[in-house]
Amino acid sequence: MLIALAAFGIASYKCHEPPAAEAGRPIAEVTPAQSPALEHSGLAVPSAAWDKVWTRLQSPADQQPALPEASGRERDPERIGDSMVFRFRAPAGTRRVFLAGDFNSWAHNTSGKVTDPRFAMNQGAAGIWFKRIALQPAIYQYQYVIENAAGGYQWVADPNVAARDAAGHSLLEVSAIAASFGSGPQVAVPAGRHQTAVVPPNLEVQVKEVWVRPDQRNSFTLALDDADTRGGTVIQIEIKTPLGQVVHRAAQPAIHGENHLVIPALEREGGYLLKVEVVRGDRVFQWGGAVLSVVGNVADDLRYGFYSNYGKFDGDYDAKAAMLARLHINAVEYYDYFPAHGSYAPREAEYRFEPFGTRINGRDIKAKMDAGRRRNILSLAYVSAYAASASVYQKHPFPMTDALGAPKVFNGEIMTEAQADQMHKPKWFWLTNIAGDSPWHQYIMENLARTLDDTPEDLLSFDGFEIDTYGDAAETRFYAKGSSRNGDLLVNVLHDFVGDIHALTRKSKPNGLVAVNNVNEFSGERMHDVTDFLFLEIWRSHAEQLEDLVDICCRHREQLRQRVVLKLYPADMDPKQVAWPPATLARILGATMTGGGSLMVVGEPDERRSVMHGLNSLYYPDHHPLRSGNEELLRAYHEHDALMLGYTHGRNVYNIRRDVMVADCITRVYAAPQKQSLVVQLLHAGTNRSWSEEGPYPSPKINFPIAMDLPGGVAPREVFFASPDVRGLQQPVKLDFDVTMGCLRTSLPELRVHGTLVLQY
Repeated sequence: MLIALAAFGIASYKCHEPPAAEAGRPIAEVTPAQSPALEHSGLAVPSAAWDKVWTRLQSPADQQPALPEASGRERDPERIGDSMVFRFRAPAGTRRVFLAGDFNSWAHNTSGKVTDPRFAMNQGAAGIWFKRIALQPAIYQYQYVIENAAGGYQWVADPNVAARDAAGHSLLEVSAIAASFGSGPQVAVPAGRHQTAVVPPNLEVQVKEVWVRPDQRNSFTLALDDADTRGGTVIQIEIKTPLGQVVHRAAQPAIHGENHLVIPALEREGGYLLKVEVVRGDRVFQWGGAVLSVVGNVADDLRYGFYSNYGKFDGDYDAKAAMLARLHINAVEYYDYFPAHGSYAPREAEYRFEPFGTRINGRDIKAKMDAGRRRNILSLAYVSAYAASASVYQKHPFPMTDALGAPKVFNGEIMTEAQADQMHKPKWFWLTNIAGDSPWHQYIMENLARTLDDTPEDLLSFDGFEIDTYGDAAETRFYAKGSSRNGDLLVNVLHDFVGDIHALTRKSKPNGLVAVNNVNEFSGERMHDVTDFLFLEIWRSHAEQLEDLVDICCRHREQLRQRVVLKLYPADMDPKQVAWPPATLARILGATMTGGGSLMVVGEPDERRSVMHGLNSLYYPDHHPLRSGNEELLRAYHEHDALMLGYTHGRNVYNIRRDVMVADCITRVYAAPQKQSLVVQLLHAGTNRSWSEEGPYPSPKINFPIAMDLPGGVAPREVFFASPDVRGLQQPVKLDFDVTMGCLRTSLPELRVHGTLVLQY
């Protein structure tokens, strides 16, 4: 029997007027065998309060909370907070209802057909469908799109709104009426708590391995000179959980030169704070810290980087890996080094990459991989596994075709050979027949097996694959000469192909990883069970708003609570940028993390210049140095992300169908049963919510009140807040709070872009 993890809420709302909750967000389903509900695996002190909270979260009675959005009343769009709520009563037999308007590019419909679940409305009581979205003051056009059980679509105007344009679209004027947020009495944070002067570290501490498993030890090395080690100097280390519980203390005498310190195995998965002090007598004269990552499967806590430049074998490769490790990057993708897209286990030290003619040095690639392994950074091979360049295709001509049998090619667009010739377009590579009964399938599996294994004559041995796709439409059909899969949806054929690669990878590398590059979410909904994490390449034309990014991450992690990694390009901004502006990068990082995901930002370290690079656009290698300050910004966000494993993301963290309302903010709520915590992720998006437009940082929100209804009215034991944007808040700080009639009220010290509120039971 499936237990639905519902939105938490109570029948009458005490915190807000009007109510701030949103019902109908997709619910996570948990079988009793999967659910850590009452087992408290790994918990030192089981909490009766959390038992009540978790039971309430799973209560069927809470699956339809009494919210105005989900009520049985149909009415014109209504402003609630800084959002508009649309409601529509659909006829019997309706499968889904979508909201389409000029504010969402008319739901990206194709000839009137809408398939993107981002635009689906939520089903409430009495046949009412509803959706809440943030809209800036303007006049908008919109319609509702009804999908019936037979798969037909009907577009209708809003029957509750009389205003229409010449085309029959409903017109909605969103005025600049101030949003209404009930706050209740403000609960002040004790003076100076978050403003206490923070003494910056003067000791750089970097642990040897970016992540370890719960049964593995880690270590770090400190180099000290004579001045640091005279007179009985001691090195002290302390390890704490994110919420301050000390789990290990140790000390050892300092010696001149390298001091090697061992970090014991930490049996519970999660992030930890390591503090290192160099002490003489009672005086600390050097200190530093680091975040430790302990995770059973690195895919649950992935921070993804890249290499895409493979020049001469020359450099300090350990320093390159250390630069990646400093940013908590634990897996890297090697993009486009393969000769001819189809020979994936090269044996030559040097070769020319087809079709672009770039000279590749295999020894350079191997040295990067070896240095990464010493840091426990996984190496994934980028694979255009259903595409081949001319030389490979001539030897293995098994193309994917259109319905008429014409071979298909890719050159930045998907078209037939004849179309490419007619339009004078190049043929970068041919799309190949990936069905299981194809000779190409057998050929490619043999090549991928060699790419994974440690065959001495091969230069390289990878830890898994990132498989590229090309942004086909959801309804695209698969065709190939003589294939038994002719007429099947391409996404289903691709699913089975990726499943074969996943099985092959795990047979060779039990801890190997497989992902698919889902362009604008194509195939993403079908890849959960055959991939270890979801990698989504998102273009502005598909999702331009910050809340789109939050929703994409949040929705795709729903099914199996997989890690979601987004890839966006600064060249896709308007106007184009060669590198991310800092405020834009912070907002995108905050959006992905608010949705429980991550962002592929950086790679290709230049250790000689101490410069990290970021991708500019689709066409590689096109990396550009990060802008000033972005590396430290990225480090702060990645440290926050690593520290909050098990609270904000991970296989044991569940989405909750509930938003906590905060002005100018996007929020998402998560339950972490193994941590006995409810967590609110906040993104201070400001008034301009388009990630493609450069803008300043939002004005900080200082000591501002926040209120939320508690599941079952059960009060937490403690409340914490952390933010990567504020030095004094980068580690969670304890907040004062008040609970009255089941409503929690507190004040957040400071929110610039992103923050995490933890209710600990």
